Amino acid sequence: MADTQYITKNRLSQEVNQARKWVAIIGAPIAATLMFALPQLWWVIAFAYLILVFGAAATKKSGASGELKTLKQLEKLPDDYVLFNQVDVPNPKTKRGYTELDLIVVGPNGVFVIEVKNNNSKVTGDEQAPNWTAHKVGQKGGRYTADVRNPIKQLKKQVHVLATYLKGKKASTWLEGVVFFSHRKARVKLSSPPSIPVLERKGLVEHIQAYQPKRPPANLDKVIQQLIVLKQAAS
Repeated sequence: MADTQYITKNRLSQEVNQARKWVAIIGAPIAATLMFALPQLWWVIAFAYLILVFGAAATKKSGASGELKTLKQLEKLPDDYVLFNQVDVPNPKTKRGYTELDLIVVGPNGVFVIEVKNNNSKVTGDEQAPNWTAHKVGQKGGRYTADVRNPIKQLKKQVHVLATYLKGKKASTWLEGVVFFSHRKARVKLSSPPSIPVLERKGLVEHIQAYQPKRPPANLDKVIQQLIVLKQAAS
């Protein structure tokens, strides 16, 4: 089993709970006032209130679920692999001052930066486009589309930020990026073969273990130490 000692509680899950809490606190008096003013519609108001509470931060909830499912898969890696989640890498070019990486795996055959997506739909796109398209089917069978950020472009920026940081800490190494669609209904169709592996649902562990680096990975111990420092700084 992979080393999971640096896995911390999912930040997105905490944000979901916080969002629901505030929706409940703010919405309760409004719902009560409306129910008093419109007693004949009390059940409609109550239902709408519950929808708001449980639907709060739905996107973050989906993201948290995807990361947790992916971690469950990665835990099956051998014990010479070390897992990190939600690593904040300093980046002065962003408003927050850092770039968050979903998952990082450090193993004897390299360092893997994994961008997790939890779309429950077919996704199409082109590697060079800023956005891809998610094709969804509504509860009543209606079909619609939605734009999603190009995860390959996201991942390449993340890899660059981490590589720059490690170089500054004298811990340079080759970083292998992987985009992983974790949802069981995910289907991805791109206009051409991607320059970064894009995997669906399964095969992530197998991909990592089968990866053959062009040269022996360098500074793996230093990389782990720097990632530990970043995790400690964020705690």
